Amino acid sequence: MKQQRVLITGAAGKVGSALWQAWEKQDTYALTLMDINPIVGSSSRVVQADIRDYTEMKKLCQDQDVLVHLAYIRQDSLGKVPGEVSDIGASMNLFEAAREQGIQKIIYASTNHVSGWNERLNSPPRFSTADQFRPDGWYGAMKGMAEIAGRYLVDGHDMRFISIRIGTFNGTSEPSDVRHCSTLLTPRDCVQLFGLAVDYDGPVKYLITYGRSANSDGYQQSFLDISGAVEVLGYQPQDNLVKTHLHKFLPES
Repeated sequence: MKQQRVLITGAAGKVGSALWQAWEKQDTYALTLMDINPIVGSSSRVVQADIRDYTEMKKLCQDQDVLVHLAYIRQDSLGKVPGEVSDIGASMNLFEAAREQGIQKIIYASTNHVSGWNERLNSPPRFSTADQFRPDGWYGAMKGMAEIAGRYLVDGHDMRFISIRIGTFNGTSEPSDVRHCSTLLTPRDCVQLFGLAVDYDGPVKYLITYGRSANSDGYQQSFLDISGAVEVLGYQPQDNLVKTHLHKFLPES
């Protein structure tokens, strides 16, 4: 069977590195890795480029089957500088380049901050589901805007768009605090989840799900909904930080 050709943007980051390192060992896909920063140690095709360069992105998207978009443009000015391209602007240009070059599936790394305001409304936080847009800042707002852009690609151009709203990813299986016991996505669960998204070819064309590990024990339940990942993609997270680590952060009785 022919390997899927997968383009990963932001491949030098923590999530990107976890994905390509695992996928190279598994020989799962024909990878093209792209980042503005150097990528060291890969045996795949590596391109150092800027996602704001539309011409370069259009070249990169040529002869690719799947786009895994992890890159994010960090900025403080939020478009106040004339001619500056924001993250949502760069993402929309990249999506259009992918569409023009015939890519049929986009996997998008979103964030729990799309609904982060829920954590300010209640303690414990209000349960966050895929249909909610309650950003707690411009970062979450722009990620939510990109998800809406994905909705257009599905409806207007019959593409497939899967958005994974990552809870917390620190590149390890060790939570740093109580919150992480609910939100952490461990490396092996991350590799599984994104791999299932890349491989999925079922009837659902547009999907938003949160990305976290199992993280519940019947009494303590994560506030990030992964039912879409479980029911649609077949995600079976292996790690459960509530069971294995929560007790380390609780006061001794």
